[in-house]
Amino acid sequence: MAAFNEDLVFKALYEAFPDPVIIIDAERIIRSANNAALRQFGYPAEEFIDRSVRLIYASDKEYEKRLRNRAARVDETAARTSNYLYVRRDGSTFSGHLRTTPLLDDQGEELALIGIIRDVSDLTEAMGERQKASDMLNAALEAMPEGFAIFDRQERLVVYNRAYQAICGPAGAALKPGITAEEILLLGRQGGHYPDALPGTREGDEWIASRLRDFRHPDGRPKIYRYAEDRWLRVENIKAKDGNTVVARVDVTDLKRAELALERQRQELEHKNEALDQFTATVSHDLKAPLRHISMFSEMIEDDLAAGDQAELAENARHLRDSVKRMNRVIDSLLDYAQIAHRISHWTKVRLADVVSETLTMLASDVQEAQATFEVGELPEVDGDPELLRRLVQNLIGNAIKYRHADRQPVIRIQGGVADQIVELVVEDNGIGIDPRFSTRIFEVFQRLHKDESVYGGTGIGLALAKRIAESHDGSIRLDTTFREGARFIVLLPRRLRKAN
Repeated sequence: MAAFNEDLVFKALYEAFPDPVIIIDAERIIRSANNAALRQFGYPAEEFIDRSVRLIYASDKEYEKRLRNRAARVDETAARTSNYLYVRRDGSTFSGHLRTTPLLDDQGEELALIGIIRDVSDLTEAMGERQKASDMLNAALEAMPEGFAIFDRQERLVVYNRAYQAICGPAGAALKPGITAEEILLLGRQGGHYPDALPGTREGDEWIASRLRDFRHPDGRPKIYRYAEDRWLRVENIKAKDGNTVVARVDVTDLKRAELALERQRQELEHKNEALDQFTATVSHDLKAPLRHISMFSEMIEDDLAAGDQAELAENARHLRDSVKRMNRVIDSLLDYAQIAHRISHWTKVRLADVVSETLTMLASDVQEAQATFEVGELPEVDGDPELLRRLVQNLIGNAIKYRHADRQPVIRIQGGVADQIVELVVEDNGIGIDPRFSTRIFEVFQRLHKDESVYGGTGIGLALAKRIAESHDGSIRLDTTFREGARFIVLLPRRLRKAN
């Protein structure tokens, strides 16, 4: 049996090794190459051996990269740091991963370097395609007008696009991978981004809690919320099979405003129909009464003239004129009531203090005649139509002056406040008061509790107008039936009106 020969074994492995193996000396000259190397680079041995290793690099840039890595002693067992572009004899190139092993002498000096090159062109191409696909996906996400984001199982942000960042408002600048959904909501709330989640309010806490519940346990139905400056957001949360949460945020302000406009038109139509019903009822009662008087006194005058009797002619003519005036007042009041819906057009910030001040100026003669005194407290701002709100306050103050008590000087108190974004306006007097049984009836058209117009004049439409104006502002008005020292009216109005543009 022949003796074991290590040189023969090494040579056999060297020549049979499937990847190119090249040995270079300290001067970077190729001293040896296996068959795989000659095949890969397309050179015969005599044109490859004893040539500078620069021969195999596709460009000076690639070669200089190799030299820098070598000088820096980069670990060339790591794929990313040791990939180079190589060139074959025919000019074609390929991407290869270089792994090197130094040959050292007894003193530790490097004598040569063994390099193994593995062709990774397919892998590089696949990675390039993957990167290309990733870039295309990122470009598509950035081009989307809708906000898009993905959160992991721990509710931490993983991916988001520019639209999502913009929709997050004050929280947008703080977005980064790892921030939680709750942190984003709280930052937005702190920055005033959510009108229905004002800091320091119980309603705001409940709103944030409901948003988090929907994020953690989505029911598959989109939700719509107010955000930013009178804008509306459609929110969709989808729980993926891997436990991640995919979220979509779409600004639906235009659609919501169109919906609100339709709703307002529907409400106005209801108000108009209500006014028409009131008109029908009035025609059958309040208009017919003066018409009957007109007809009756006209016949009496006609009879007197036919008989030549003028004794009661002047008195009957006076009654006829009074009936005509009464009918005119009823018609004017009814038109005034019916047209309120058409006048709701000019929305702005209204200082209720200014409204009260202007109303007192307009009623100065009545105030002086009644010797009324006023106690006016702090009054907030509210969204609304200043002219209509002035009419509302004028009716309430006018009633307080009109229905004063005969035995005491009238004192009228006006105060207001804000609670949970609802403005409260209270007008209170020490007059004759209103029986609580009629707390609803007094707001109906032409419903007078005092029939004698010589004592308390008017058509009985003032409080009906006040109610209509309050409702046109998405508010309400009521009589405080617990107040016994006169009459107290409470008007509630949303501080920020959800108007449809």
